[in-house]
Formats: sequence, C-alpha cells, structure tokens
Amino acid sequence: MQGPPIPFTPELRNRRTTSDHIADALRAAINSGQLADGAELNQVEIAGHFGVSRVPVREAMRQLQAEGLIDASAHRRAVVRGIGIDTLTEAYELRALLEGRLAAAAVPNLDRARLDRLAALNRELRESRDHTRYLELNSEFHNTLYEVADRPLAFEFVESLRQRSERYVQMWSRGRGLNRGRQVAREHAAIVRLAKQGDAAGAQRAVEEHIQHTLDAVLALHEDQLPSNGADGDDA
Repeated sequence: MQGPPIPFTPELRNRRTTSDHIADALRAAINSGQLADGAELNQVEIAGHFGVSRVPVREAMRQLQAEGLIDASAHRRAVVRGIGIDTLTEAYELRALLEGRLAAAAVPNLDRARLDRLAALNRELRESRDHTRYLELNSEFHNTLYEVADRPLAFEFVESLRQRSERYVQMWSRGRGLNRGRQVAREHAAIVRLAKQGDAAGAQRAVEEHIQHTLDAVLALHEDQLPSNGADGDDA
C-alpha cells in the first residue's frame, strides 16, 4: 500500500486513544471507497503515516476485524474485506428490519421540537445540490428519528450496516450516489407525517419501504456495473 489515502488530522493527540483515531481514519477510508476491497493494509506503512509505533495500529486493526471490515489472518497482511451482492442485499434487509422497529419505538418519544427538526432536515435535504451534504443530512435525519427509540444496540448495528452499504454505493456510482434525492425527501416526509399522527405501525412500514426502495436502487446500480455479456465485472 503506497501513500495510503487515510485522513490524518491534528486532533490525533486529543482523541480517546491513538488506536481509536487510527481505527476511525481507516474506517472512514474503507467506507468511502478510498481503500477498495482487497487493498492491503501494511502495519509499518500505516504506523509511519501516523507517526506512531505498530502497537496502536495492531489495536486499530483488531477493532476493524471485529467489525468485519478487514481480514487479518495470522501471518498474513491485513486486507480490506469485500462483500458479495448477496451479503450486501442482506445488509439492507437487516437495516429495513431494524430501522423499522427503531422508528416504531421512537414515535411515542418524539416531541414537537424533534418533529420540527426532522421536517427541517428533510427540507434542507430536498434542496441540497451537494452530495456530501446530502449524505450528512440523510444520516442526521435517520439518527434524529432513531436516537429516542432507546434501543442503543439496534442503533449501533444500524450505523455499522449503513456505513458498510454506503461504501459500495459510493464506489459503484463514482461518488455520485443513487440520484434518489426527491424520492427520498418524499419518503421522509411520509415518515414524519405518520410520526406526527402517532402512528407507530405506519411509521415502521414507511421506513421498511424506504429502505427497500434504496436497496432496489442499489441493485440497479450494481447491474449497471456488469459488462454487456452478463459476466460479473469489477449510498439511505
């Protein structure tokens, strides 16, 4: 791995631990597609990149291996772990299940201020023309909805699944995303409307359908990556 495309920031010394910072940086590079499937992660090079010993690098890699982002078998170099289309589909199916339940659990706890915040985020998302900002707004919308569900483990799982699936959207679309902005905004508006009505079951169904529509778009994007002869070739 030459000149690893891993972000390095001055905040390194101010983070919880050095290994946490390195894990965060590697995770961001993997989820953004800067480190592609199969990319080798050389401990010596990474340690040199961050100006640290190999100890925190090993600790960071253990974190990422536990998250399923890298393979680091004994006596072999660590590599970025890829997932097949079936596994990616399963990730979205799990997201639909978990996010639907989070939405249903959140509805009784949504006060007026939070509902107004959801509506405001969705308006800004609908008008956004910057893809990076769009992704931030989309993530904030879902987090604002789910964080009052009081289901911390499910919330954590969802965030991990979302990052892993978004990585492929970014790679396959070359950073352009799914071009689903208007449809996403309409689906978000429906979720907010049902939440305002106190319809937990309706909000759950709407979120499940929302994730399913995203999966449909991801699968269509994947099909576009296949060569014309049908053989295998080379976002939410």
